[in-house]
Amino acid sequence: MIQLNLTTNETLILRDLAETCLTDLRVEITSTDNIGYKAMLKRRKDIISMLLQAINEALEVETEEL
Repeated sequence: MIQLNLTTNETLILRDLAETCLTDLRVEITSTDNIGYKAMLKRRKDIISMLLQAINEALEVETEEL
């Protein structure tokens, strides 16, 4: 397992990147006809969604501690 120690600002930037990536993946998934490629993109989208959820939870804890 890898753990990262990020500042709040770095975490916010990471969240923005993940949100942008999800938007791009959704477009790519609907645009592709290759079933294998589409399946890989969906798996990637699921992982990034889980990461985004973890980031948002970490930010909630951070703001509660303030």
